[in-house]
Amino acid sequence: MKLDFIKIASIIKTHGYKGDLVLKIDSNISFSQFNKCLKEGNAIFISKDGIPVPFFISAGSLDVINEDIIQLKLDEVNELERAKHFINNNVFLTVDCIEKESDSNYSPLNWIDFKVLDKNHGFIGSVINFNEDIPKNPLLIIQNKGKELMIPVNGDLITSIDVEKKEIHTYLPDGYLDLYL
Repeated sequence: MKLDFIKIASIIKTHGYKGDLVLKIDSNISFSQFNKCLKEGNAIFISKDGIPVPFFISAGSLDVINEDIIQLKLDEVNELERAKHFINNNVFLTVDCIEKESDSNYSPLNWIDFKVLDKNHGFIGSVINFNEDIPKNPLLIIQNKGKELMIPVNGDLITSIDVEKKEIHTYLPDGYLDLYL
């Protein structure tokens, strides 16, 4: 069985002493297209000498830094020196995984009614709409006490999304809510 691959990212650096890797997502692909594939225990493939070699992501280690940078830990890599060998290598997923994920419900349009929880402020409200009018800066519209506030989907404000619990976790800067409420 021949597998077809699509390049999703490049490994740009290590992080910490336990061998975490930082990946820059390719500009022609969005993180939402493959996020669920990564969380479901599918292998990622890292190019070693031109050959895609499978590696598994350690449970709970996937961290979204911003819209095009993610950090993760591989099961097979437990030290910084070994992780350094992966810098500047390309990362691939199977085309089947990407296509399956592209058809899934992991899309901001499907986040309507998700609860928004902030690290400092707790429950902020629920998502009532999604605005894509501004290119490269889509916004979540959140209802809070009869008022609407907007949070950019791209950027550092959204720290994680739990599709199963229907929760979006944020880390809003001081004063951000004061602009709306």
